[in-house]
Amino acid sequence: MAVTVLAPSEGNFLSAPKSAVVHLEGMRTVVVLDGATDISARPSLCDVLSRVIASGVGDVVIDLAKATLIDTATGRVLATAQQLLDRHGRRLTFRSPPMLVLRVLDMFGLTGLVETP
Repeated sequence: MAVTVLAPSEGNFLSAPKSAVVHLEGMRTVVVLDGATDISARPSLCDVLSRVIASGVGDVVIDLAKATLIDTATGRVLATAQQLLDRHGRRLTFRSPPMLVLRVLDMFGLTGLVETP
């Protein structure tokens, strides 16, 4: 699993672990999950999302187009991120989740946050 937060051309938006880079898309921060995301990726994902949430900048998009699988540990991290963002009047959305990933999002009541094209 690779956690990638796309980097803006002028440099990193947030200081993040080696496996993560940050990119603003307008007033939104995009986090791209690539490959299978399981419990071993949880610390890195938590770190990235904590930094993104603490930045206080705009809404957050989790791009799942390249995700092949997420486990329930990842689902819990995403659900917690949604709750934290909601408390601060910010929104979490999911972009392009494959069917297997969508099933895990559904387990956590997050399918209503999937962006429609």
